[in-house]
Amino acid sequence: MQNILQEYFGYQQFRAGQKDIIDKVIDHRPTLGVMPTGGGKSVCYQVPGLYLDGLTIVISPLISLMKDQVDSLRSMGINAEFLNSTLTSKEKKRVESELVSGNLKFLYIAPERFNQPQFIQMINKCNVQLIAFDEAHCISKWGHDFRPSYQEVISHVMSLPHHFRLVALTATATKEVQEDISSKLGIAPNDIVETSIKRENLTFKVDNTYQRLNFVKDYVKQHRNQSGIIYCSTRKQVEQLSETFDDLEIDNVMYHAGLPKEERANAQRKFIDDDVKLAVATNAFGMGIDKSNVRFVIHYNMPQDIESYYQEAGRAGRDQLDSECILLYSDRDIDLQKFFISSSPADDEYKEKQGEKLRQMIQYTKTTKCLEAMMIHYFNPDEKLEECGRCSSCVQAEKNYNMTTEAQKILSCIARLKQNEKRNMIIQVLRGEETNQISNLGYNELSTYGILKNYTTNECHHLLDELRYKGYLNEHKEILSVDQSAMDVLRGNVEIMTTPFRTKPTEIVDIQTITDVDRSLFNRLVEVRKNLSKELEVSPLSIFSDQILEQFAKRLPDSKKEMVLIDGIGSYKLKHYCPIFIDTIKTYKQPI
Repeated sequence: MQNILQEYFGYQQFRAGQKDIIDKVIDHRPTLGVMPTGGGKSVCYQVPGLYLDGLTIVISPLISLMKDQVDSLRSMGINAEFLNSTLTSKEKKRVESELVSGNLKFLYIAPERFNQPQFIQMINKCNVQLIAFDEAHCISKWGHDFRPSYQEVISHVMSLPHHFRLVALTATATKEVQEDISSKLGIAPNDIVETSIKRENLTFKVDNTYQRLNFVKDYVKQHRNQSGIIYCSTRKQVEQLSETFDDLEIDNVMYHAGLPKEERANAQRKFIDDDVKLAVATNAFGMGIDKSNVRFVIHYNMPQDIESYYQEAGRAGRDQLDSECILLYSDRDIDLQKFFISSSPADDEYKEKQGEKLRQMIQYTKTTKCLEAMMIHYFNPDEKLEECGRCSSCVQAEKNYNMTTEAQKILSCIARLKQNEKRNMIIQVLRGEETNQISNLGYNELSTYGILKNYTTNECHHLLDELRYKGYLNEHKEILSVDQSAMDVLRGNVEIMTTPFRTKPTEIVDIQTITDVDRSLFNRLVEVRKNLSKELEVSPLSIFSDQILEQFAKRLPDSKKEMVLIDGIGSYKLKHYCPIFIDTIKTYKQPI
């Protein structure tokens, strides 16, 4: 596996979770992988697909996503194809011929393809070794982008005669969604591999400005040479904002479900090919965006839930370079999202769950706690948290109340409890409340019983949240426990600051542009990549990501020996793509 990773993908080491997922898949254990956007989910089926002697079928929700993945595999010299409605009859016959002859390693299809008896007959004759469900959250009713066709295809897949392996992959799945996917695909709890959604190259910011239009105009002007997406809640808003940028002579494409199919495809292709830097879109412009160098994602309106927000914001910085995710909102956004929920044809149970998700989304916009930590806690309540130090809350929130004394009292109280307890019980003990359970456990005899008797329940929640988000308290299945790092607090070695309990500080977005590479050379390399992509008829980013071009512009490699030391350059790209970039760098380095 290591050799395949290095040979084709140019990486020396697997990322977190990848090897674990691949080992389970090879061992014929149906597996669910939950990894962040940009975390390398495709490697989890592409590496075993290359290792196994047969065909890998990838079930993918969007046509554009299929083409980009196929382009990427072809750029590494791997035989891959897709079957969808964009193909002509002649092209379709060619792909089917390749499929039946056994020449294909990867075939990308939409779930609806399994409704065609002719396709099933062809697949039955193939040596199918692996089936991968990409964007697997679409399987679950409780996922933010549920698609009935994704559930319906499962029975067809499970009826295939092959002894195939199965893997499902997604970037956004709460515990409830993970359980739903696993039950439908027969995945055991021990075969769920979840890595942290933390992405240290992303900076999350929230701004409740009432001058949203001025904000985005100023921001885009300052970042004209960077790729970015602005998401809006309605088609009308998309059209108005796109027109505003047209008036400012800022090239942009707009994308929403009301546009003709051809116009949408053209807009998406222009954006992915770097012909246009800015896209203004509704959430219809989402999973199909396989573009690694998006430097900013701005939400002009608040989304309905954190899953949708993370999925869309996660389009930024997939090449691991620093990027910004900015959420603008006002109270009018809340009313709009409530309308969307109430007018939905879904049942009451679904509406109730969506209402709770909206409440948590609103809490995200109002919190003074670390935004990254809050998002991590939403998806995995048991993960150890720490403040990111980058988000608007960490940077701008006025934490001028010293809560060290309260922290020491809380930590001392929890440490003295006879057993691990949930938050509500801890607060009852801290406030000195009288209940039968407290008496039976003898907690009313503790020296710390009632130690915060003058604090309200909400104030205790605030203090506990601060300790949890700073990593001094850990959580497992809603049980809170003291982290080892809390000894520094108890000994008085650190001070803990928080926001005054009843204030709502205004958070200001700090805009920074980081330039640490030779931008002149980088821009020249981008142009070389662009010309090469047109010559080969593939996406520019399937040749080299911006991250790799930045490495070129930093390290100035002028030989294959130096280039192969850069992560992401496999033997195929080294042979077929690198020479033209080496020549460009050599020319650039020559004195005038």
